[in-house]
Amino acid sequence: MGMFGAKVSGSAELKRDLDWLRATFPEWLASGNLLTANAIRDRAHQNILDIDAYDTTALYYSLRIKTARRGLTVLVGSISKYAPYIEFGTRPHWPPISKIRAWCIRKGLGAGAAFVVARKIAERGTPPRPWLNPAFLAERRFHLERMRTVVNNGLKTHLKASLGRK
Repeated sequence: MGMFGAKVSGSAELKRDLDWLRATFPEWLASGNLLTANAIRDRAHQNILDIDAYDTTALYYSLRIKTARRGLTVLVGSISKYAPYIEFGTRPHWPPISKIRAWCIRKGLGAGAAFVVARKIAERGTPPRPWLNPAFLAERRFHLERMRTVVNNGLKTHLKASLGRK
C-alpha cells in the first residue's frame, strides 16, 4: 500500500496540527474498524441464536476479533472447527453416531433417533445455515458512517482544544 507525503511550510501551529493529524488519523480508523468488528460479532451472536446453532454454546463463545497493522486490519471469525460446516453446510458423510446421539438427547428426540438422523446426513449432508456472512453484510452498510463519526468527533475534539489554547 502506497503512502503519500506533503511538505508544509508556514505557521508552526499549522505544521504541529498536521503532524498531530498524521499521527492520530490511523488511530481513528482503527477505532472505527473495531466498532464495526464488534457490531459484526454481536450480530453474528444473534444470528447463531436465530438459526438455533446454540446447541452446546461452543460456536457462540468461539467468536473472536483479531487486529493487525495497528487496528487497520480487523478480522472477525470463529475458532470452532465446526463453524464452516454450519455456515456452508456439508456434503453427505457419515457423522460420528455418538455425537449425533448426544445431539438427539439434547434436542429431546431420544437416543433412538440418532441412526435415522445420521443416515439422513449420510444421504443429503447438512444444509448451509449462514450466520457470519449475513452479519458482515448487514454491518458493512454502516461502516462508512461509523468512520465518519469517529473522524468527525476526533476533529471536533482537536479543534476545541486548539481554540482553547489561543
